[in-house]
Parts: sequence; structure tokens; C-alpha cells
Amino acid sequence: MTSSSPARISIFGLGYVGCVSATNLAAAGNTVVGVELVPEKVDAINSGSVPLFEPGLAELAAKQVAEKRLSATADTTAGILATDISFICVGTPSLPNEKIDLSAIEAVCRDIGKAIAQKETRHVVIIRSTVLPGTCDRCVEVIAKASGKSCPADFAVVSNPEFLREGTALKDYEHPPFTVVGASRPEDAQIVGDLYAHIDAPLFLTDLRTAETIKYACNLFHATKVCFANEIGRICKSLEVDSHAVMEIFCADDKLNLSPYYLKPGYAFGGSCLPKDLRAIMALSREHHVALPMLERILESNRQQVELAIKTVLGTGKQNIGMLGFSFKPDTDDLRESPHVALAEALIGRGKSVKIFDPHIQTSRLMGSNRKFIDEKISHVSELMVGSLDEVIESSECIVIGNKDAHYEGILDRVRDDQIVIDLVRIDKERTSSGGYHGLSW
Repeated sequence: MTSSSPARISIFGLGYVGCVSATNLAAAGNTVVGVELVPEKVDAINSGSVPLFEPGLAELAAKQVAEKRLSATADTTAGILATDISFICVGTPSLPNEKIDLSAIEAVCRDIGKAIAQKETRHVVIIRSTVLPGTCDRCVEVIAKASGKSCPADFAVVSNPEFLREGTALKDYEHPPFTVVGASRPEDAQIVGDLYAHIDAPLFLTDLRTAETIKYACNLFHATKVCFANEIGRICKSLEVDSHAVMEIFCADDKLNLSPYYLKPGYAFGGSCLPKDLRAIMALSREHHVALPMLERILESNRQQVELAIKTVLGTGKQNIGMLGFSFKPDTDDLRESPHVALAEALIGRGKSVKIFDPHIQTSRLMGSNRKFIDEKISHVSELMVGSLDEVIESSECIVIGNKDAHYEGILDRVRDDQIVIDLVRIDKERTSSGGYHGLSW
């Protein structure tokens, strides 16, 4: 399998990520030089081997070395002068204070900077290591200082996080869920994206900090999933329920359980199911003396999202607040445990004048448990509801968008310049916080 436009590539760091990346890039038809300070690793590559075990990697590397597409050196300058693109694949371990250790990356960037000072052609540096958002900006500073050259005129720094699992790395490289490339200029992102043109997977060309962050979002979610499954297992075992049978059925749901449906930053959850069911499981776990620390903190995390919304609205300093949406989600009139109710009550408690519009809620028509909830819990709040969107727009200094009901489409085009909008749901996915528009978590 070959790339349509073979490139000359240097790989800094021949550990796990570096070896896998170097071998696969060479297998795609590129000329690859591994740069490594440990002599044994350099010797291993040049002898047609690899300094680690990964199924199939040694055989693939041996073929690339034999065909003279893969080699290794300890000479940083030689590696840079012989190539146009460099991948940095060195480790980023934890420091004693739990912060990330960037010393190896910064050392490589200084070496690269000194080397490209001798080049007349532009060089692209790709950060493959897992780094926190903002690290690529720091790498630009280090390289610029060491080289005396400027970015983007003389060099570029690009983020290209890896998603490789030990034991299945070759398969993961050729069949990734997606490829992510972040850069300050689209043309630099495309240079790196072209290296993966032979791979059948979605390619996301984005900005530097988004690319740097996505690896952490993925790993944090994977960690969360492991803890979630384990806590379900604990409660299942205490009840003599087969946890694997439960989770096998759970994973069969790709409409909600394994889907993007709930994975959009926004406001808190509510309704008649999620809060109630969490409390019920917590009570049951305490009865059976089963510790579920992650699940136990979910309601507290949810409460903090409500507190964030309250703080954001109060931070505007506005007196007249209009709320669009009152039920816990669009296209329903269910107010039970709606986080919008908690927001309204907090604002009223701070002396704010509040008007609420929700086209699906007519208090005179509500019945059953929903009616009982209003009568017993929020009768004073329900009196603040108005009958039209226009009334909220005309009378409010600050407008809070609570859900994505179709009635609110185009609302951002209707607000006045003197009004502030607090968006809890990102009614327009193209908008980010600026001026009088404030997204709750974006």
C-alpha cells in the first residue's frame, strides 16, 4: 500500500508510538528516518527489528528496512536535513505534582530548532505525543527561539494525536475511528492529512487546541466507561444479577447508550427518570453496602451545572430576565425536576424579574403527577409564564435559551444589541461566546 505523494519524514522517539508510526508511514511508501538517543533502539531498527513487542510490527519493520524506506539515527541534525516533516513521539509522563512532564518534548523542539536553522526550506513539525491544549503554542516558541526563524513562514507546528492500543496497534493504525489533524493554517493541516490519504477513515482538519483536547476527551471517556461498567457490576453482584448479561443488552442500544445523543456540552439533566433512578440506585447500594463513588457524584456534578447557569445569568447584572423553555427538554410539558425550574427559583430568590415562555406548557391543561408537581412545588413560578415569544424578547434585558425547541429558531437574529443572551443548549452550533452572546460551556 503506497501513498500517492511519498514524503520524507523523521520520527523523534522510537518508543511505542514512534515505532508504530514510523513503520506504518514507511509501509505507506514514505521514506522514514527514526531519530533516537538510545543506541540500542537505533541498532534494533537498522538491523530490521523493533525495540518492543507488538504483534506483526517486527515483520513489517523488517520489510521496510530491507526496502530502504525505514532507518534510524542518533543524529538530530542529519534527521532534520534529510526530511521535510518531523513527528515528535516522545513520552509525556506525570510529574510528582501530577502535572504533565514536557521536558522531553521541549528538548526535542530545541534540537529541531537548531537543526532547521541550517535549512533553507520550510519544515513541518507534528506533535504526535499526548499533550495538553496550548502545548503546540509552546513548541512554536521553543523552535522559533532555537532556530531564529518564524512560524508559519519558515516552519509549522501541527497536532496529530494517536489512538493506538497496545496489542492491536497495526490494526488501529490502518483502521482508526478517525484521524485528527490540528493546525493554525488549513494548508498545514492538509499536508499532514495527506499522509493518511490511503486510510479509509473520517479525517478531521481542525485547530490546534481542538486536536490537542480530543485525545483527552477520548481517554477520559474510556476511563469513565470502565468505572461505570465496574460499578454496575458491583451492584449487580450484590443483587445476584449477571452483570455481563446486563451490559451485553445495554450495549445493544446504539440509539441512546452508544451514541452521540447525550454527549453534547450544555445544561443539566432533569425529568421524571434520571434523577429519581440515580437516587434509587444510590439508596439500594447503601442498603447492600456497595460503594459506587462515580455514580454517587453524578447528581452533585449535575447540580454544579445548574449553579454555573445561575452564576452566569447573575454575572450579567441584568434585572429583567426572560427564559425560553421551562420543561426539562424540548417537545414535552413535563416540569418534574426540570433544571430550568431550579434556575428560575434561584433568580427569583435573588430579586430578579423573570418571564418564562414555553409553547408546550399550559398550566390549565396539565394533569396527573405533572399537575401535582406544579401545585405543590412551583405554583409561584408558573405564574411567571407568558403567552408569546415576542413578550419575552420585548421585555427582557437578558434572554436565557433553555432548549432547542423549533419555536426558538432564529432567535439570535431577533435580539437587540443591548440584550444579553445566555445559551444553555447552543441553539446555533456555529456560535461561540463573544460580545453579548454567552454559551454555558462553549
